[in-house]
Amino acid sequence: MRNLSKWDCYVLLKSKFIQKTLHHNLDIKRFKVLAFKIYLVSMFSYAQAQSVGEWAEAELSKIKPLEIGDTIPEELWSLPLQVVNHSDGKETITLADYKGKLIILDFWSTWCVPCIRNFPTLHTLQDEFGDQIKILAVTQEDTDKISKFFKTGAGKEHIYVNSVINDNVLSKYFPHRTVPHIAWVNPDGVVINTTQAEDVTTANIQAILDNQKTQMIAKVDIDRDKPLFLSEKFGENLELRNYSIFAKGYYSGLPSGGNLKKTENGNIYRRQMTNLPMMDIYFPIIYELFKRNGEQFNLTRTIIEVHEPVLLNLIPKGNGEFETYNLYNYEMIVPESKADDLFFYMLEDLNRFSDYTGTLERRIVDCFVLIRTSNKDKIKSKGGKPKCTFPSSPSILTNHKLSVMINMLSDATSIKLPVVDETGYTDNVDLEISGVKDLASLREELNRYDLDLIDAKRSINMFVLKDK
Repeated sequence: MRNLSKWDCYVLLKSKFIQKTLHHNLDIKRFKVLAFKIYLVSMFSYAQAQSVGEWAEAELSKIKPLEIGDTIPEELWSLPLQVVNHSDGKETITLADYKGKLIILDFWSTWCVPCIRNFPTLHTLQDEFGDQIKILAVTQEDTDKISKFFKTGAGKEHIYVNSVINDNVLSKYFPHRTVPHIAWVNPDGVVINTTQAEDVTTANIQAILDNQKTQMIAKVDIDRDKPLFLSEKFGENLELRNYSIFAKGYYSGLPSGGNLKKTENGNIYRRQMTNLPMMDIYFPIIYELFKRNGEQFNLTRTIIEVHEPVLLNLIPKGNGEFETYNLYNYEMIVPESKADDLFFYMLEDLNRFSDYTGTLERRIVDCFVLIRTSNKDKIKSKGGKPKCTFPSSPSILTNHKLSVMINMLSDATSIKLPVVDETGYTDNVDLEISGVKDLASLREELNRYDLDLIDAKRSINMFVLKDK
């Protein structure tokens, strides 16, 4: 038996390998020798005031992430990995078990719906190529969580998934910020790509096995805390005063969503939106501009005058997935002293470089106007913890301004026009209705509080979007 390094000891202890060796016919004498070696190393570490676990965490921090073109290091080949659902009932494996094969590492999480949805496809591909490849799922989640996942809900339909669990090493060698994340290691042990799950196809696998060119697009995750796509070598002696980027297309190394940074006074000086359609990019900008006017923005306050409005929003393509050809990535950073002007600059930026022109205009439009039908006060709040459940059922408003209800009504599908408050009521209110099912029932329930919604035309601020 080879001598054990401190790293060996940590891996054995961390993965509970000592107990598992009893399942692999390790005789008691050898087991005692193994345990004694671990004891000696741990005692030595303790004498140095450094536990095995502390040392291992330091070693983990030293792992150099593998890049495309790198060869798998020997210590990674021989690393014991805790697994579930192994076809031979094994509870630990090493990557060396699959040397000479195309290894496809599928990083996943139990909360990741696309990850789980892709399991059957990967299983079919494993059966199709047999011993030529090994598709190995990898998750950082612990034993209890994974065991529960494969016994209940959607997980029990995928007990064929052979997965590494409790991972804290492979994710260091193949770092990523989003899942699913696929790492490809060719039969020679070379990292040839990191991709999205949809690139795991029969054509791409066969091309790799035949040493042919694939159609895969590399997925390189980006740190969203840094300016998008800005070189890591941006000099420390340089001060970033202004930055803006606007790119059309989906970038696989970024999530769909937004990010921001604020000054010490709470003003936003950096706003970032990634892998979103244009309306989702405009929305936070216009929301802030409306707020400057003391108004709440919602989608009923938009006028769309473009030829293809479908391109402005997410386009479903089935199975809970969406098209990516109409997505964008946008970010702007201004000096903190210019934070008050950030969203004006952003709108100007998009008007300059996008296919659209957006403006805030005063327009006479059809509205629902909220009015009081008597002078009797039936809505004055009795105090208590503020609460709003509009437009859910039941819809409750406790110790809030009427403006909170009005803004939330825009999320109700039955309310398709802007709602304007002409009650003149400035105190906090208490209201409760069964829910916002339709306009007629809403009006009927509001009438109990001597309130009503009437049809009218009003001149109000609107966000108007046009083609260039």
